Amino acid sequence: MKLLTAMRKTTGIIILLLAGASMHLLAQQNFASISFGASISLDDYASTGDLSNSGYARTGGAIKFDGAYFPVSYLGIGASFGFGSNYVLRDSLVNDMVTYIEDNTSGVDIPEDAEILYGAGFWNYFNLFIGPHFSIRASQKLYFDFRGLAGLSIIRFPDQELTITYDGNSIYNRTDHSSASFGWTAGGGIRIMLNSNIALKLSGDFVQTKSKNTYTFDLYEGIVDDVPPLDAEFYIRTVEVTAGLAYSF
Repeated sequence: MKLLTAMRKTTGIIILLLAGASMHLLAQQNFASISFGASISLDDYASTGDLSNSGYARTGGAIKFDGAYFPVSYLGIGASFGFGSNYVLRDSLVNDMVTYIEDNTSGVDIPEDAEILYGAGFWNYFNLFIGPHFSIRASQKLYFDFRGLAGLSIIRFPDQELTITYDGNSIYNRTDHSSASFGWTAGGGIRIMLNSNIALKLSGDFVQTKSKNTYTFDLYEGIVDDVPPLDAEFYIRTVEVTAGLAYSF
């Protein structure tokens, strides 16, 4: 009888230990990661035809440093520092700038054989976001992640330099500035554990922030009227598709 009681106690202790170990295996793991991928421009950011609300942005690249801390199972605090870069559609932007100059300055008719020199850089944006991160551990090797983060975006407008020369006339435009704006991101992904600490991380995130910039035409020769400046304002919207490695701790 005593032996049976001792066996029951021992069995109970073993079950509790196994349950505890199982709960530990299925518990959420904090992680930090680095990912690389594509920044796909959307909506007004990718559109052309209107200087005031078009970004003329092409698909570019993205780098992201992400992490999450889980004080309780499933729900944690996530943070992300990301960089995205998108090249501009040069030909469309030049054509729209020439049309704007002609439409807003009396007596200006830029011929087709005018010498047009144009150089443009990249749209660059830096995002620092924080917010809730929800994670489900489907198995010992597979996590599903979902997050919604918000914070600060620093937007670097493409360095632009335009010179138009014809019949002794010259128009010059130089634009170069940065701005800060509220931004947010929402998305999800998976982490596939390669060993106890390292995981392959795949994710897709929608990112939104806002751009405000001004086109100025401040140097000209042979033109009586000033070329008026033009304010441009639109949302920068992208989908970032990335892959990288995560370290769990």
